Amino acid sequence: MAMRSIDSEQLSEWFDAYSDRLTLYARTWLGDDAAQDVVQVAFTRLISLAAPPTDARSWLFRTVRNEAITRLRRRARHRRHGKRLSAEQTAWFDSRSDDLIDAQMAQEVLMALEQPQREVVVLRIWGQMSLKEVAEVVGASLTTVHSRYKAALAAIRKRMERSCRTTTN
Repeated sequence: MAMRSIDSEQLSEWFDAYSDRLTLYARTWLGDDAAQDVVQVAFTRLISLAAPPTDARSWLFRTVRNEAITRLRRRARHRRHGKRLSAEQTAWFDSRSDDLIDAQMAQEVLMALEQPQREVVVLRIWGQMSLKEVAEVVGASLTTVHSRYKAALAAIRKRMERSCRTTTN
C-alpha cells in the first residue's frame, strides 16, 4: 500500500482553517512573534510527514503545544544561566467594533486562569475541539480535562460578573 504525501491544496486548506486558532493557542504560552514561529514550525513538520495525520487539527495543536513547551523550557534554562530573553506580551485578539466582548477583557480573564485551565478553554472554544480531543492533545484524562474546563468556566463567570457589577451610592 503506497503512502500519499500531503498536497499543497490540502496544506493550504489546513492553514486557512487552523492557523489563526493555532496562533491564539500559542499566544497563551508565548509572545506574538514566538507564537507565529511555533505555528510555522508545526506546518513545516506537517509538510515533512510521509502521509497526512488521521486528524490534522489535533496533530497541529499537539505539535504547537509541544514546541511551545520546548521554547518555554529553553527560556527557563537561559534565565538560569543568566541570559535574558524577551517575554513580550502582545494582544491575543484583534478588536473590532462589532465584538460582543472587549478583546482586552477577554485576554485578561484568560490570563487570570491557571495555565492548564486556560489551555483547555482555548482548545475547546477557539480550537473548536471536543473535550475528548482536548484530552488527547494535552495528554490528560477526559475526567481531568472536564474538571479543568468546568473550573475555568466558573472562574471566568465569577470574574466577568465582578467586572459587570456597578456600585450604587
